[in-house]
Amino acid sequence: MMFELVTMFTAALAFIIVAATMPWFIRKMHEKKLTARDMHKPNAPEIANNGGVLVLFVVFALIITIPIIFRLVNRLANQELFDRDPMEIDTALLLIMLLYAFYGVLDDYIDVGRISKALIPLLFSYPLILVLSGWDPWIPGVGAISINSYYVDLPWGGQLTGSAFVRYIIAPVFIMVVANLKNMHSGFNGLQTGCAFIIMVTIFLKAGYEGHINGMLTTAALVGATLAFLLYNTYPARIFEGNIGSLAIGGTLGAIIISQHYIWAGFVMLLPHTFNFMLYAYWRIQMWRRPGDPRYASAKFARVREDGTIEPPNPYTLKWILPYHFRMTERQATYAMYVVTGVFCILGFMIPG
Repeated sequence: MMFELVTMFTAALAFIIVAATMPWFIRKMHEKKLTARDMHKPNAPEIANNGGVLVLFVVFALIITIPIIFRLVNRLANQELFDRDPMEIDTALLLIMLLYAFYGVLDDYIDVGRISKALIPLLFSYPLILVLSGWDPWIPGVGAISINSYYVDLPWGGQLTGSAFVRYIIAPVFIMVVANLKNMHSGFNGLQTGCAFIIMVTIFLKAGYEGHINGMLTTAALVGATLAFLLYNTYPARIFEGNIGSLAIGGTLGAIIISQHYIWAGFVMLLPHTFNFMLYAYWRIQMWRRPGDPRYASAKFARVREDGTIEPPNPYTLKWILPYHFRMTERQATYAMYVVTGVFCILGFMIPG
């Protein structure tokens, strides 16, 4: 019970700090001209950017500071009221968050390209892999299986066990894919952050329901900080997360799913993001096959009509499907995506692993 209170306290404190300091951060971003245009608004106003920096800073500061506070309380009380240190998984999640954040900075400056985004981040998951315990994954229609009983003899000697395959191959690929799926499912005020928050809360509740709340201190801090950021990122946005926040939160989300052994549950929760990628892939293939066809012309933003509704150039991204067929505002389209994400999160909540 004590650990549950600690995680709730951490989430609440992260929320309060980010909510209180974000107006100052927004002002500073404008002063330094660190802004980006909001292309789905009339006149495309300049909006503060890189809000993910503050979110990540608060999460790191809390996870570093809270153990120090607990040590002092334990010393003053002359008894162990609180665990003094975060778990290894919490530290691993922080390292992954930091690596993806630095990669986001690099992408902002030199545009690393799509192939690099798929290959280099595979290395970022290994702080978690080193502390990840083995588990018997749940397979749909089969149930939990003991993967250590499966192995492949390697030509040069030794064996590749099922556990090693999941930890060293499946997990890094899963985390990388989640980071990129999150980065792609964006473009409207609050869309990316809101969907990430819904998924993280679902995972947090699922872990609590199943009694797996240990190792969720970093997750709790990120949930609280993300919710506070969403207050300023939702329509009409006053600040964007930037590539730093987008990749860091996406990569950490994938790592959280793996750390809780929720591969299948996470897969279901992220199905809307997967469908969004499939639409994008179809559009790219058609654009290559039919270069002169205006239906597949290159377009990154929708047009804003005089009545405030948006006019997407095509239906080949998930957020554009409804506005393409019905007159909708950016806010309405974003809320529709929240509903879709929420439905799949409910389904994922009911899946064992």
